[in-house]
Amino acid sequence: MTPVQIALWTVLGVALVISVVTDVLRHRILDVVTYPLMVVGLGTRLAVEGVGGIETGLISGLVSGLGLAALLLPGALRGKMGWGDVKLMGGVGAVLGFPAVMAAGAFISLAGAFQAVVTLIWKGEVWDTLAAAGRRWAIKARLLREDSTPAAQRHIPYGVAIALGTFWAMWWQQTNSG
Repeated sequence: MTPVQIALWTVLGVALVISVVTDVLRHRILDVVTYPLMVVGLGTRLAVEGVGGIETGLISGLVSGLGLAALLLPGALRGKMGWGDVKLMGGVGAVLGFPAVMAAGAFISLAGAFQAVVTLIWKGEVWDTLAAAGRRWAIKARLLREDSTPAAQRHIPYGVAIALGTFWAMWWQQTNSG
């Protein structure tokens, strides 16, 4: 592992830990963390590797950051996912680049699914969630009428899944590079 990679991974690790803490405690991932992460990731890639291509340099960071952020874009547009999550994913992609971002996307998704299931079980909301999903389906199928009572909003801090999945991808990349 190069000194530049160690420095980038350290910056990424610190940003992820800060984001987990703020997401769990305040339900926010801060711009003061995500924007500098993107700038440091992309700036370092440009300075060390140049413009590059899909696997190196600025292009790799841009494509990876935009691609990883795009995974959460539909949720953010529907109000089901926070924009801080999207920006944090962009920062992760900018630092990791391609192909490591592919592993990060998969591991973050797995960690997020596991986190959601554990949270629903822990809070005893499994049946409520299944009933709400069934109700939404029945409304779309026009079997039920939609009433004015909105479903309760649940906060699952996705920053935790982003951090766990990213650390998992970093570990995976390190153990599989040879």
